[in-house]
Amino acid sequence: MRFLNRAIALSFVAALAATPALADDRGTPEQAKTLLEKAAVHFKDVGADKAMSDFNDPKAGYQDRDLFIFVYGPDGKVVCVPGIPALVGRDASAAKDVDGKEYGKAIIAAANAGGGWTDYRMTNPATKKVEPKRSYAVKVGDYVLGSGAYVLASDK
Repeated sequence: MRFLNRAIALSFVAALAATPALADDRGTPEQAKTLLEKAAVHFKDVGADKAMSDFNDPKAGYQDRDLFIFVYGPDGKVVCVPGIPALVGRDASAAKDVDGKEYGKAIIAAANAGGGWTDYRMTNPATKKVEPKRSYAVKVGDYVLGSGAYVLASDK
């Protein structure tokens, strides 16, 4: 019986210890913005083709946990989105979230206004659940660069 009680207690402690680790696996909106600022400098320094190649390379330093860089081209189409090649070539201004919010237009508008945040709801590929997402976008030349983080209700 003593062994069973210890096993239950250890299982409970392990479960509690694992809970914060799940939150640690998520990037924050501020970390997404910092990643984007680094990406924007890189984009200016090496040009669009090399930068987007690097953004798609998981070892190049532009992907961190669930954070990554996305890029809309001068024509408003998605030209880079690591891990989701089906989105490349789509009209970003036509993108809507699960609630019908035209988040693509909002992201483009925020970038054109000098940079800014857009809040919307998307399916998180890691959890397979619809969650709030907060993305920051900037304009670099004729391109829109962005990065976003899935946020927990406690993070808002």
